[in-house]
Amino acid sequence: MKPLIGIIGQVDHSRNRIFLDRTHVEKIARMGGIPAVFSTDISPGELLEHVDGILLIEGPDVHPYFYGEDPSSSIKFVDIYRDEFEIKLVREAFERNVPIFGVGRGMQVINVALGGTLYQDIGEIPKAIKHDWELELIGPSQRVHGVRIKTNTKLYEILKEDLNIEGTNEVHLRVNSFHHQAVKRVGEGLRPAAYSVDGLIEAIEGSDESEGFILGVQWQPEYLPEMERLYEAFVRAAMEYRANKMEMERIEIEAEVREELAGENPANELTEEPDESHHSLGTTDSPPDTIQR
Repeated sequence: MKPLIGIIGQVDHSRNRIFLDRTHVEKIARMGGIPAVFSTDISPGELLEHVDGILLIEGPDVHPYFYGEDPSSSIKFVDIYRDEFEIKLVREAFERNVPIFGVGRGMQVINVALGGTLYQDIGEIPKAIKHDWELELIGPSQRVHGVRIKTNTKLYEILKEDLNIEGTNEVHLRVNSFHHQAVKRVGEGLRPAAYSVDGLIEAIEGSDESEGFILGVQWQPEYLPEMERLYEAFVRAAMEYRANKMEMERIEIEAEVREELAGENPANELTEEPDESHHSLGTTDSPPDTIQR
């Protein structure tokens, strides 16, 4: 059975609508998942009862309040309600080992949810290259800067068949880029997996101690052909999670049925009362024999 992938859409508060780039939906469907778009109107716990994976996508800046800072003048626009919802969602999903994939802002949410911090603006960093390209001006698929992927990472293992590079500690490739914030301190249970040429963290993933699938990339993989493997790996992890969840539910149901059957047939009911119809009809003063069955 196909896994259900929950995607948190962006809320347009002025028009009371939810929207997202349909490319994410198409990628999930192509990889064998069932995409479902959710708003922040339900609780994270309710959502996690139904989905097999969480896809966090691009959107507004994460408000600095959630990593212990006041907003600087470089903050653009925020959605505190979505921040609060997605941060709680990541924390609960992480505890339950629900697969999590973060894109752009989604990577930053994962990091903040697990105790990390962000640069409120890349302009804070000396010698930083340009990362905040305008999508409307250059299009989504132009590769505007390089990244280095460590070969001892899960990210590399996912992409290596398309990279065709061996015998090195790092793989260099070029990606698109539309962000002005970046990961500063990495959250607990995470590790950096890729860097841009100026040293900024461009991808994070679960550490070796972390269970379950957790991955975040700062670029927009939905527009780069070789990055389909990220969606493929994510959906595959969601399939495995769903299979394990269904198996656990089957075991629990069988245990409940056994308990109910044992309650209906306790051991002391196996002994029947004497049947007086088989008593002797004689006129003896002796008490009649009884048969115990």
